[in-house]
Amino acid sequence: MRCPEPTTRPAVRPIRCPPLRVTACADCDLDVRPPEPCGAATASGGQGVTRTRHALGSESGIVRILFQMFGAPDRLDCFHAGVLVATTGDVVSGTGELSFRYDAGPRVPESCLIVVTGPVAGTQWIYTLLCPA
Repeated sequence: MRCPEPTTRPAVRPIRCPPLRVTACADCDLDVRPPEPCGAATASGGQGVTRTRHALGSESGIVRILFQMFGAPDRLDCFHAGVLVATTGDVVSGTGELSFRYDAGPRVPESCLIVVTGPVAGTQWIYTLLCPA
Protein backbone atom coordinates (compact mmCIF):
# COMPACT_ATOMS: atom_id res chain seq x y z
CA MET A 1 0.00 0.00 0.00
CA ARG A 2 1.31 3.41 -0.93
CA CYS A 3 0.80 6.50 1.24
CA PRO A 4 -0.85 9.50 -0.40
CA GLU A 5 1.34 12.40 -1.41
CA PRO A 6 1.34 15.35 1.00
CA THR A 7 -0.78 18.27 -0.11
CA THR A 8 0.50 21.78 -0.40
CA ARG A 9 -1.23 25.10 -0.59
CA PRO A 10 -0.06 28.52 -1.65
CA ALA A 11 1.48 30.71 1.00
CA VAL A 12 -1.02 32.64 3.07
CA ARG A 13 -0.34 36.36 3.36
CA PRO A 14 -1.87 38.42 6.14
CA ILE A 15 -3.80 41.48 5.06
CA ARG A 16 -4.59 44.58 7.03
CA CYS A 17 -8.27 45.15 7.77
CA PRO A 18 -9.58 48.67 8.11
CA PRO A 19 -10.59 49.54 11.66
CA LEU A 20 -14.19 48.72 12.47
CA ARG A 21 -16.57 51.42 13.67
CA VAL A 22 -19.42 50.88 16.09
CA THR A 23 -22.68 52.13 14.63
CA ALA A 24 -26.13 52.49 16.08
CA CYS A 25 -28.55 49.75 15.09
CA ALA A 26 -32.09 50.55 14.07
CA ASP A 27 -35.00 48.31 13.24
CA CYS A 28 -35.71 47.92 9.54
CA ASP A 29 -39.30 48.71 8.73
CA LEU A 30 -39.75 46.80 5.49
CA ASP A 31 -43.47 47.45 5.30
CA VAL A 32 -44.31 51.10 5.85
CA ARG A 33 -48.08 50.65 5.43
CA PRO A 34 -50.00 51.12 8.66
CA PRO A 35 -51.15 47.81 10.16
CA GLU A 36 -54.75 46.72 9.77
CA PRO A 37 -56.79 46.90 12.98
CA CYS A 38 -57.56 43.67 14.78
CA GLY A 39 -61.15 42.54 14.46
CA ALA A 40 -61.44 43.50 10.77
CA ALA A 41 -61.90 40.74 8.19
CA THR A 42 -59.20 40.36 5.53
CA ALA A 43 -60.52 38.90 2.28
CA SER A 44 -58.90 36.85 -0.45
CA GLY A 45 -55.97 38.22 -2.37
CA GLY A 46 -56.40 35.37 -4.85
CA GLN A 47 -53.68 33.07 -6.14
CA GLY A 48 -50.18 33.89 -4.92
CA VAL A 49 -48.92 35.31 -1.64
CA THR A 50 -50.76 38.00 0.34
CA ARG A 51 -48.95 39.72 3.24
CA THR A 52 -50.90 41.83 5.75
CA ARG A 53 -49.69 43.44 8.98
CA HIS A 54 -52.15 43.60 11.87
CA ALA A 55 -52.07 45.80 14.97
CA LEU A 56 -52.03 43.90 18.27
CA GLY A 57 -52.17 46.81 20.71
CA SER A 58 -50.51 47.23 24.07
CA GLU A 59 -52.42 44.57 26.06
CA SER A 60 -51.11 41.02 26.49
CA GLY A 61 -53.31 38.02 25.82
CA ILE A 62 -54.27 35.28 23.40
CA VAL A 63 -54.58 36.35 19.77
CA ARG A 64 -57.07 34.29 17.75
CA ILE A 65 -57.16 34.00 13.97
CA LEU A 66 -60.42 32.67 12.54
CA PHE A 67 -60.20 31.58 8.92
CA GLN A 68 -62.28 30.14 6.07
CA MET A 69 -60.29 28.66 3.18
CA PHE A 70 -63.38 27.51 1.24
CA GLY A 71 -62.84 24.74 -1.36
CA ALA A 72 -59.39 25.47 -2.79
CA PRO A 73 -56.76 24.84 -0.11
CA ASP A 74 -54.55 27.69 1.13
CA ARG A 75 -51.89 28.13 3.82
CA LEU A 76 -51.85 30.75 6.58
CA ASP A 77 -48.72 31.69 8.55
CA CYS A 78 -48.51 34.32 11.30
CA PHE A 79 -45.21 35.92 12.31
CA HIS A 80 -44.54 38.09 15.36
CA ALA A 81 -41.14 39.76 15.80
CA GLY A 82 -39.87 37.64 12.91
CA VAL A 83 -40.88 34.36 14.55
CA LEU A 84 -43.52 31.98 13.21
CA VAL A 85 -46.11 31.89 16.01
CA ALA A 86 -49.11 30.25 14.29
CA THR A 87 -49.52 28.24 11.10
CA THR A 88 -51.85 25.87 9.34
CA GLY A 89 -48.65 23.92 8.58
CA ASP A 90 -49.76 23.06 5.07
CA VAL A 91 -52.52 24.06 2.69
CA VAL A 92 -55.97 23.49 4.19
CA SER A 93 -59.60 23.86 3.14
CA GLY A 94 -62.59 24.82 5.23
CA THR A 95 -62.97 26.63 8.52
CA GLY A 96 -60.37 26.76 11.26
CA GLU A 97 -58.79 28.72 14.08
CA LEU A 98 -55.21 29.45 15.10
CA SER A 99 -53.99 31.22 18.24
CA PHE A 100 -50.81 32.42 19.90
CA ARG A 101 -49.80 34.12 23.14
CA TYR A 102 -48.90 37.82 22.78
CA ASP A 103 -46.88 39.32 25.63
CA ALA A 104 -46.88 43.10 25.23
CA GLY A 105 -43.91 45.04 26.51
CA PRO A 106 -41.80 48.15 25.97
CA ARG A 107 -39.60 46.62 23.25
CA VAL A 108 -42.13 44.19 21.80
CA PRO A 109 -43.53 44.93 18.32
CA GLU A 110 -47.24 45.77 18.50
CA SER A 111 -48.07 44.15 15.18
CA CYS A 112 -47.83 40.78 13.49
CA LEU A 113 -47.57 39.73 9.86
CA ILE A 114 -50.00 37.25 8.33
CA VAL A 115 -48.94 35.56 5.11
CA VAL A 116 -51.58 33.65 3.15
CA THR A 117 -50.38 31.50 0.26
CA GLY A 118 -52.94 30.50 -2.34
CA PRO A 119 -51.25 28.03 -4.70
CA VAL A 120 -54.11 27.48 -7.18
CA ALA A 121 -56.05 29.76 -9.50
CA GLY A 122 -59.52 30.76 -8.34
CA THR A 123 -58.74 30.38 -4.65
CA GLN A 124 -60.78 32.35 -2.14
CA TRP A 125 -60.20 32.84 1.55
CA ILE A 126 -61.09 35.15 4.41
CA TYR A 127 -59.72 35.51 7.94
CA THR A 128 -60.20 37.71 10.99
CA LEU A 129 -57.49 38.39 13.56
CA LEU A 130 -59.07 39.04 16.98
CA CYS A 131 -57.43 41.39 19.50
CA PRO A 132 -55.58 39.85 22.42
CA ALA A 133 -57.97 38.79 25.16
